[in-house]
Amino acid sequence: MIWAVIPVKDFQTAKQRLRAVLAPNERQALARAMLEDVLAALARVRELDRVVLVTREPHVVTLARRFGAFILWEPSNRGQTAAVERALAHARRQGVSAVLALPGDVPLIAPTDVEAILQAGERADVVLVSSRDGHGTNAMWLRLPPRLPLRFGGDSFRFHSHAAQERALRAVVLDLPRIALDVDAPEDLGELARRYSAAPELALRSPTAALFEERRWLARFK
Repeated sequence: MIWAVIPVKDFQTAKQRLRAVLAPNERQALARAMLEDVLAALARVRELDRVVLVTREPHVVTLARRFGAFILWEPSNRGQTAAVERALAHARRQGVSAVLALPGDVPLIAPTDVEAILQAGERADVVLVSSRDGHGTNAMWLRLPPRLPLRFGGDSFRFHSHAAQERALRAVVLDLPRIALDVDAPEDLGELARRYSAAPELALRSPTAALFEERRWLARFK
C-alpha cells in the first residue's frame, strides 16, 4: 500500500508570510483553494491507496469527504516535520509499504508529477523533489520502515540528501517544476500569476486559478 500524506495547518494561521499583501480572509481562501488543487490531483492517481490529511483544522473535513481522503487529527500545530512523523508512525501500524509526503500549497501539481515520483520509488528508498529555490523539500517518497531522519523547513533538501547519502540509501532526485512552486512569499504569488498568464491551460478547473481571477490577482501580482 502507498499513502499520500499532507500536513495542513489551521487556515486562520496559514500563510503568515503573505500578511503584507493579503488580508486574513484572502490568506484563508488561498490556503483552502491550493489544498483543493492538491487533493484533486491526488484523487486521479490510481496507484495511491489512501490520501491522509494531518490536521486540526475542522474546515478540512468537507474537502476530505469530497475527495475521499482520510483525516489524522493532531492535537496542536507542531509543524510539518512532526505531522509527517505522526503519519509515518500511523502508516507503519497499518502495514503501508511507502508514503509520499506533500505540502498542501503546490497548486500546479499534476497527476503525472505524482506518477513520476511513484515510478521512481520502484527503484529507490527515498525520492526527493526540491522547492523552487533548491532549499526546501517539496515532496518526499519514503519506503517504510523509514531510515531517513526528517527535518522540513529551512535547508531541508540538503539535509535530507546528505542524510540519505550517509545511510547509503538509494535516493532519486527529481526535477518537477510544478511541485517545486509552493506559495509562501509574495514573490511566489507573482510567479504563480505569471505561469497562469503564460499557460492558460494550467487554470482549467483550478480553484486557485479561479481565486486569482475572482480577486484580480493575475494583474496585481504578475
